[in-house]
Amino acid sequence: MSNNPPLRFSHSHHLLSVKGCDAEPDVLAFEGDEVLSKPFRYRIEFTSADHTISKEMMLMKAASLTLQAPVDQGYGIKIQQPVRVIQGVVTGFERLGTSKDETRYALTLEPRLALLDRSHQNAIYQDMSVPQIVEKILRERHNMRGQDFLFSLSKEYPRREQVMQYG
Repeated sequence: MSNNPPLRFSHSHHLLSVKGCDAEPDVLAFEGDEVLSKPFRYRIEFTSADHTISKEMMLMKAASLTLQAPVDQGYGIKIQQPVRVIQGVVTGFERLGTSKDETRYALTLEPRLALLDRSHQNAIYQDMSVPQIVEKILRERHNMRGQDFLFSLSKEYPRREQVMQYG
């Protein structure tokens, strides 16, 4: 009995993985938008033999797109090697079409940070510095953990008597 996982053949050069989704997506195409001071956004089209993938299975789930490139191993043998892994959250999902043997889907992959744009709340913070307020919002309201963000501050920030958040 072997402990090796079964090998899977795919024509795709890129791998898509969505946490909690057992379907094996085959990446057809992707288009990404990456600019300074703005979260990235990738639209990924894929097919799957599973015709029952739903929005509930995909939306707001952690996902990764692994970009691969062929590396020559000699004797004309090329093996796909990961070049970059883009990790984020599925923020959009749609079914594009269905045939007898597969269904075509598209999803949008964005960083968790992009989810902050979808939140609006009013709050009052007392006797806290601005970094403490930001950390409190990220941890309590957006469930971010220590590895999700890092402050690199160059000076001390004073505690504010009262800060009001609107919107």
